[in-house]
Amino acid sequence: MNRDEFAGPMEEEPIGPIGPIAGPGPLPSEFDGQFEMDDETAVKVSVIKVQSREYAPIIQGSAVTAPRYSLTLTSQVSGEVIEISPQLEAGKRVKQGDVLAVLRNRELNSAVASAEKNLASAELALKEEVRQGDQAKAEWQAAGFTGQPESDLTWRIPQLAEAEAEVNSAKAALMEARDNLQNTKVLAPFNALITDRNIAPGSYLSSSSEIATLYSTDRVEIALELANSDWTKLPNAATLLAGDWPVTVRSIDDSQANWTGKVISVGQHIDTTTRMRSLTVAVTAPLDQDIPLLPGAFVTVELQGKTLKNLWKLPNSALSQRGDIWFLNEDSRLDYFPTTPLFVDTKYTYILVPEAMRGQTYSVLTKPYNSYQKGTLVDAIEQGEK
Repeated sequence: MNRDEFAGPMEEEPIGPIGPIAGPGPLPSEFDGQFEMDDETAVKVSVIKVQSREYAPIIQGSAVTAPRYSLTLTSQVSGEVIEISPQLEAGKRVKQGDVLAVLRNRELNSAVASAEKNLASAELALKEEVRQGDQAKAEWQAAGFTGQPESDLTWRIPQLAEAEAEVNSAKAALMEARDNLQNTKVLAPFNALITDRNIAPGSYLSSSSEIATLYSTDRVEIALELANSDWTKLPNAATLLAGDWPVTVRSIDDSQANWTGKVISVGQHIDTTTRMRSLTVAVTAPLDQDIPLLPGAFVTVELQGKTLKNLWKLPNSALSQRGDIWFLNEDSRLDYFPTTPLFVDTKYTYILVPEAMRGQTYSVLTKPYNSYQKGTLVDAIEQGEK
């Protein structure tokens, strides 16, 4: 038997990168760590701690102030202007009942005198008719008649009624003549600011001639048009009209000028063109404020909305470009949810917290990037509210 028959099958030697490996032993140094996982790197992010709370939105709108009443004052009668009040000048203020101008119309004086004469004649005729009626009744009784006569003419009842009507007509004519004469004095119908004067001494005015333009000074009004999304944040009409709902009016031209207003009317219909509802705010005694609020001023109105629950108050930068809010889960990894802000202001965004996250404190990213991935491990740097 030859040597190969007793040797048995031969095993192949393992081949390394360079040559055969001479028996078991440690791997070469170039293989160290080849099969170990790299450590995960945490991404640094800035966060703010938030918890669901109650907040009241501020509804804003811009408009132009207008006087409560704007009136072009006209003459009730014709006549020559013989006197003008020194207060009847643009920019000056007058009180209700002040005499603004006086007209002269001699025909009106004659009309009053004629009406007084007609009334005196009618009253005399009435007295005469009463006397004749009493005499007719006396003659009826002296003749021995009883009961009522067949015709009321016997006792002159129709004649008496006619005489009474003549007196009433004469009284009405006298009242009208006196009113016309009184209207030669042009009076201020309310406390007003004179914005324009259209007469001069010696002017002859006919009935309905323009005398001046007046703005009432008791209050200015601001009419706002609000969208349905704004109305959903406001309380009901009864609450708004109670007189104490917070309203602030701010000047657009002067950041330091602001006034306290109140809601005086709430529209109960939707404009078919704009699809908006109106709301009117008033500021009382606008010209007597520390900083007068003039008619025609451009202002911003801020209305406090009703209190809303379960909101997060976040920096405006916390809402990503895709409309997501990014936060840290319990494992300090990134997570997010899509949302639409309920309202915003110059600094903050207010969002409704998902029901499952209410009542807990979360770390929300103050400035998320589109490159962030859900589940990424982060190293959070907490920021305080600014």
